[in-house]
Amino acid sequence: MTAPDGHPEILGIDHVSVLVADTAAAEAFYRRVLGATPLPRPALGFPGAWLALGGLVLHLLELPNPDPVENRPAHGGRDRHIALAVRHTAPVAEALTALGLPFTRSQSGRDALFFRDADGNAWELTARN
Repeated sequence: MTAPDGHPEILGIDHVSVLVADTAAAEAFYRRVLGATPLPRPALGFPGAWLALGGLVLHLLELPNPDPVENRPAHGGRDRHIALAVRHTAPVAEALTALGLPFTRSQSGRDALFFRDADGNAWELTARN
């Protein structure tokens, strides 16, 4: 269906894909830190997983990463990132701290937290109460 002006009617984001080196390790990370739950995934000819994150689907793609994992900006807000609206950032901060993983807070003073997974993918969580 198209909008009255002829452009497609955007209904929302269907899924977000990130490249990972180890599907099982990435899935465990996202389950632990963000509470992701596994979804069925058809055979696509390469390893990966689909995970539910609230109303969003995260597609883990175990494929070669053309981007460097090292030497990315320390603050994920200054790099390509995926931003999620959450009720509270504290549970994720606690999970990352328990895992010994670094994160940064928003430099604007808003309640936002930035972190990276083991593959260098940057995430932003912004509290929306």
